[in-house]
Amino acid sequence: MGVKLKTWGPALFCFAAVLVFTMAYHYRAPFHDHWALIPYYGRMQDGTLPFQDVFALSGNHWHASGIFVMLGLSKLTAMGHWAEGLASVLIAGLGFFALVRIIKRTIDGMNVPSLMAWALGVTAFLYFSLDQAGNWLWGWQISVFLNVTGALWTIDRLSCGPPTLRNTMIAILAAAMSIYAFGAGWVLIPIGWGLLLIHGALKTRRGCLAFGLWSVFAALMLWHFSLALSASAQAYTASALPTLADPATALGLLHYTINFIASPIVRFARDISIPITILALGVAVYSMSTLRRGVAKLDWTDLSPLLALAAYAIGAGVLTALGRWELYGVKQAFVSRYITFGTLFWIAVFLLAMLAIAKTPGRPHRVIYGLLGLLFVLKIGNIPSVVQKSVRISNDVAAAAELVAADYPDVTPEQYQVLHSPLQKIEPYLDTLAAHEVSLFANRPEDAPLEDE
Repeated sequence: MGVKLKTWGPALFCFAAVLVFTMAYHYRAPFHDHWALIPYYGRMQDGTLPFQDVFALSGNHWHASGIFVMLGLSKLTAMGHWAEGLASVLIAGLGFFALVRIIKRTIDGMNVPSLMAWALGVTAFLYFSLDQAGNWLWGWQISVFLNVTGALWTIDRLSCGPPTLRNTMIAILAAAMSIYAFGAGWVLIPIGWGLLLIHGALKTRRGCLAFGLWSVFAALMLWHFSLALSASAQAYTASALPTLADPATALGLLHYTINFIASPIVRFARDISIPITILALGVAVYSMSTLRRGVAKLDWTDLSPLLALAAYAIGAGVLTALGRWELYGVKQAFVSRYITFGTLFWIAVFLLAMLAIAKTPGRPHRVIYGLLGLLFVLKIGNIPSVVQKSVRISNDVAAAAELVAADYPDVTPEQYQVLHSPLQKIEPYLDTLAAHEVSLFANRPEDAPLEDE
């Protein structure tokens, strides 16, 4: 019992802290992009929502996975937004189990069982960090956790040994969930090919079938995306891409990607994003070099899932840069909702360093200890500003929701402007929510004015 508590205690504490925080401060009404769900809900209630309409592109990617989950929860809870927050935490927890499998398999392969408790504790602290508060509290961001959880299970299934059709099918389902939730999921296509090849897909007939199955999946997803592009007037098209041949553009995209990756550690100290990212890459390279020299017959397949985690975070940054840098500049990469993606890079860096230290105990490793300590302290410093801002927004949303629920329709737009962006017109959506008595109207006071009075 004592060993299990030591191993799992820190992870359970981090999970519980996020769960309590989310339930206490979840946004109690639709907020900004979340208003896009209301037309789907209204049409679902009227019986006029075709299944395929949920797969319409939102800007440059799908949110279908998240929309399906949110619509299902709305039926069960009268669009209680606490349920969306709870679902986000539970979905993230499911993703953490994939991480646990990856970590255990890696540690077993390296034969350092004593590292398990430390590895799980550090990973849980990073994975369930509260500087992701903007995602934990905002029900719309359920798509982010569906995306990352799908990515983690894809990486787990494709890196657990020689390819099998069963594992490849599970990976395909997880990757589809990820891609249909958020555009970053597209990074899984090349990562999947890479993992299959690293684990010997072309050496056996079964492996070749798995590789072919993954290739067919990639082709079908691209075909569906091309159909969605042609059907959506708001889709992200090739004409919107930056001019990649321009050196200034290449530098801008690189800088944006670096900021994206650094944000989970130094969002509060943005000026040092470049040196910190270079430092982290140096730690990763040093760790792999140390393992190569210090471990006889090092099996690189043991490290493949960790490298895939880092590749996913970097790829997500590149894709986001392609869609955001030209319009918003490099500082936009520091928005806190991207921290969830970039965190996978730092999990990989810390785990690689911990493996290198554990496998070469005869070396002093003073520098690596110091650098890991610096990164850990910076991570702690990253949390307060995001939490404070998110709690403030949560309180403002709760106050506006309470006012609207009590007095609607006798309220002015200024009284609920915190709920939406300046370009959004949410009055028709408020009418839909009031008519069905859901969301902020679910517990409407009995003496509150009715819309038709």
